Amino acid sequence: MSHSTVLLLVNIGLIITYILFGIAVIGALIAAGKALTTSRGSSKMTLLGALGIIVIFAVSWFLSSSTDISEILFERTGTSLWWSRPIGAGLISFYILFICVVGTVIGTEIMKPFKK
Repeated sequence: MSHSTVLLLVNIGLIITYILFGIAVIGALIAAGKALTTSRGSSKMTLLGALGIIVIFAVSWFLSSSTDISEILFERTGTSLWWSRPIGAGLISFYILFICVVGTVIGTEIMKPFKK
């Protein structure tokens, strides 16, 4: 395969990924909107979960640095240095959420015998 064909396939794959991600986000927002309107008790938990994710991303944004990668590396990839902070924030958010999930699973398994 030629280099231009590979780039074309990568671009098509990225476009399809963005479209599917957009559909998933719209579907999640519609489902959250339905849940908010149908039951008041669960809507508080939904809003708290959404607020928690926003807080985690905000903390991650402030923890990420925009100077940890050289500008030369970004020029090689064809992107600007501005993307360093959102990429870092996304990675830190992922790490925080991953640690929370693993901690929850381990905590649940440890507490199971004590609940019986």
